[in-house]
Amino acid sequence: MDRNEAKEFYPILHAFAEGKVIECRLKPDFIKGSGFSNDWTGVKDLWYMKGLEYRIKPEQEPKYRPFANAEECWKEMLKHQPFGYTYDRLNNIRDSITKVATTGVSYDSPTVISFAEIFGRFVFADGVPFGMKVE
Repeated sequence: MDRNEAKEFYPILHAFAEGKVIECRLKPDFIKGSGFSNDWTGVKDLWYMKGLEYRIKPEQEPKYRPFANAEECWKEMLKHQPFGYTYDRLNNIRDSITKVATTGVSYDSPTVISFAEIFGRFVFADGVPFGMKVE
């Protein structure tokens, strides 16, 4: 490894020491005509090889799904402040939930908006999607 390669590899080594996930793959000029896949693969142990390129695995945005029932919705609502407030991104409205039903929620109206319908359009007042985080 020369000095330039060391400068390029140093951030990877540092991230690995901090516990971040490192991925590698064959460099494009090594893959041509080889029949090998060029997908990024996580590494357990880190070593430098000239034919590989390295990266710190990009962090994934958390995924969410609609609430399955009223109990799940209520438990999640308790985690967000101000309690019971949501923001409707489509209509630019902040409002307070007045009822949590088995199939959805309502706002000062007898009409219940289903968890599936509210999911893509509403967020909690703190900006978190109005749904359950998928682990």
